[in-house]
Amino acid sequence: MEDYYTIEQVAKHYQVSVSTVRSWVRTGVIPEGKFIQIGKTYRFKISEVDAALRAHNAAKQAKLDAPVNATADQDI
Repeated sequence: MEDYYTIEQVAKHYQVSVSTVRSWVRTGVIPEGKFIQIGKTYRFKISEVDAALRAHNAAKQAKLDAPVNATADQDI
């Protein structure tokens, strides 16, 4: 069974600030259901955070790789 980690431990694991992890939660990079919240305390499984970050980065990359609307450059 995988352990749960504090927000400080997650920040240290990814070498980011606690504010960055809070931002990931607030903006949905780490979506609800991928962490436990009791009051103002959060607990995370590293595997769930990894999956959420991979999905977020893949979606971001797909958006960058999407073809540009070809009709935007055509004269009408």
